[in-house]
Amino acid sequence: MLTTREEVMSRLYKIGSGAAAMGAIHVLTLLLSWYVQVIDGTEKYVQGLVSPYGTMMSLIGGALAGVGVILIHFIKGLRSMKNVLGVSIILGGILATISPIYSYWFWLLELSSYSRFDLGFFAAVFTGVILLAIGALAILTPIREEVISTAFTAVPPAAPEFLEAGMAAPSPPRPATTKLVPASDVEEAICSICFDFISEGEAVRCSNCDALFHRGCIESWVSVNGICPSCKAIVMES
Repeated sequence: MLTTREEVMSRLYKIGSGAAAMGAIHVLTLLLSWYVQVIDGTEKYVQGLVSPYGTMMSLIGGALAGVGVILIHFIKGLRSMKNVLGVSIILGGILATISPIYSYWFWLLELSSYSRFDLGFFAAVFTGVILLAIGALAILTPIREEVISTAFTAVPPAAPEFLEAGMAAPSPPRPATTKLVPASDVEEAICSICFDFISEGEAVRCSNCDALFHRGCIESWVSVNGICPSCKAIVMES
């Protein structure tokens, strides 16, 4: 499962970029021949642009497939990001899939001539189905959230033996806390989050367990989880 914010965001941006590319390909299929119209034995190739409503659905569907990757840039919550991205892509895929079918059913069938599907029709439907699959992939992207214990823990009721003896019940253990301090004395180290080398001056240490991190890695982690990824102590602001 994906465990860090960077990994989840990287995957969502890759999914969004793929959907944007597929949406652009779907829009380009409008320039292909979607149908072949046969009039008195003569074949006439009909582009996807032939139906105004079908063209509009394709354009909106392609735009929705690509706009999701822009919207998630302004959203902070990971679950909200993947839901917005997935829904946007799925809506685009639905419009992209319906567009060629709508054009055929409500436009070509009303003509007296005989019509059949051409390559562009299948390309348009195929890209729409691919968008639906990409949208489902975005929504199904796994996110693991850790439950962080709060600094104030409810005190359980005292046991009967303590009440009878007139003794106070023992206080519940307080959760460990820590601070992030610069590790200016470290010349070479490996980040405990991304496992990459830490450049001089970029190291940050957990005061509770002495684990070392990139400054950017641990700040992103703490903004989501609020704890040290190594010792699970609650990170207090300096």
